[in-house]
Amino acid sequence: DDRSSFTELTNSVVDFIDDILKNDSSGRKVYLMGESFGGLLAPSVALRRQSKLDGLIMINPATSYDETSWDSFAPLLTSLRHLESENANQEERSFPSVYSVLGGAALAATVPDDTQFQRMVSLIQDSPPINDVSEVTDLLKTLRSSFGILEERLPPAALEHRITQLLPVGAATVNPRLNRLNVSTLVIAGSDDSMLPSQTEAKRLVKILPNADKIDIKGSGHFVLDDRVNLTSLLINSARLDPLQIIDPKYDPITDWTAPTPEEIQNAIEKQVQNFRDLTSPIFFSTDEDGKRHKGLHFLPKQDEGPLLFVANHQFGGLDLGMVISQLLEECNLPVRGMAHPVVFQAGNQTGQGGIGDVGGASYDTPLTPSGPISTFQRFGAVMVTPRNYYRLMQTKQAALLFPGGVREVFHGKDEAYQLFWPNSTDFVRTAARFNATIVPLSALGAADSVNIYVDAPDVLKLPFIGERVKEQSRNVVSARFNRENEDELFTPPVAIPTIPARNYFVFGKSMSTVGVDHKDLEACATLYREVKVEVERGFEDVLRVRDNDPFKDTIKRIAYEKATQK
Repeated sequence: DDRSSFTELTNSVVDFIDDILKNDSSGRKVYLMGESFGGLLAPSVALRRQSKLDGLIMINPATSYDETSWDSFAPLLTSLRHLESENANQEERSFPSVYSVLGGAALAATVPDDTQFQRMVSLIQDSPPINDVSEVTDLLKTLRSSFGILEERLPPAALEHRITQLLPVGAATVNPRLNRLNVSTLVIAGSDDSMLPSQTEAKRLVKILPNADKIDIKGSGHFVLDDRVNLTSLLINSARLDPLQIIDPKYDPITDWTAPTPEEIQNAIEKQVQNFRDLTSPIFFSTDEDGKRHKGLHFLPKQDEGPLLFVANHQFGGLDLGMVISQLLEECNLPVRGMAHPVVFQAGNQTGQGGIGDVGGASYDTPLTPSGPISTFQRFGAVMVTPRNYYRLMQTKQAALLFPGGVREVFHGKDEAYQLFWPNSTDFVRTAARFNATIVPLSALGAADSVNIYVDAPDVLKLPFIGERVKEQSRNVVSARFNRENEDELFTPPVAIPTIPARNYFVFGKSMSTVGVDHKDLEACATLYREVKVEVERGFEDVLRVRDNDPFKDTIKRIAYEKATQK
């Protein structure tokens, strides 16, 4: 029955914040979060208390209300209440009201996304069959009660008040003033929101707000925060530079990270990596100082000799990181920090990465940082690939794994298997040389032979009906290259069909010391850069030349032998 105005609601929240902070001397951070209408109310409050807020989170905000047709549709919906008898109450009705039925249908059409809708359908389909008249009567009572929830929680008069008083007034009040809002802001938008144009609105807000970033949750509708999205993880790992500073400053993911315990390693291998190993039977080689290959990793340099930089091609699909990291841990007791694309750290995007994954999930079996739980992927050393993170890893003499080809190699085309698509910049060599790191080239093969590619990624964008949508989704993915726009990095997979998994080969090439290489000498760094590329390509050539002689190259034969011998 509350019919407070938009100004009164704003004042109430402002007073609440003032009351909370009045006697608080702890200096704790204050973040204001609003979803849907709350995403319209929150910036109204923030404009009044900017100095007291450390961050603002707007989730599918109703600042886009003026771009919808709800001002025309909702009054028609609320007028349906006049069709009901004024003397009939909910208990006396045999059937739900017209308002509750059509209102429920409108919400069902606009709130759930495809996944949520399928879950609802599955619940109905899995219901036991009706066997007698009494069960029909019970079903009708249940339906009447269920539809009545809408009328009870959002009666027509309340909906009419929101549509005619709160939303238009709020939008008219807040939108012209958004450019004055200098609070660090994160806008979260469901890409499939049917109630509000949230994805378009997020783009608009990022342009208007002086200090804002956005995250698009692919496949999510108006109700974003379901069990597929971990809000804590989303905030901690959001965007490029954590604009909200939510991570506890006491915990530094570069210097405070500790390697997983033997028990954690074994548990991850058994639960997440072993299936990949069973399918691909990976074989690892290392190279001595004379350039000779040896089975096993005995010839890898020791980490105590300074920072290590493993530089690798990225296999098709990007499922190789987990196998490499786990092998280095298990065989060499060598913790390596995998540098991963920003999309891996966004909630709602889960990737196995060769087994070590579960990023953005709702549950964690891993230790806590001072800020809370971290994903398994991060527990095993993954950090976002940024110039600053890479610089600090080398500065602190850690081991890192870098994929210069990135997404371009992960989504390579039909005739591009085992080709390098590295940038022209030699920055990674210059940083390695600055700290006298040892560079170890790594050649990975097998994944490209496990798929048939039918349509290359650039051609997917030309397909009728879906091409423009795919292009738009790619633009919304944060680029891994900080000197490029999102549009320059095509985060779109080709159309590919998996085949029988091929054996994977990992060749760690000849180690290259940067001691004596002046990081300011551009020509010397360019020369070393070319030598690293040549060594990776030499690994391709060696494997492609001899793998036909591998007695276990054939997948069926290999798996049968391994199952029979337990080797």
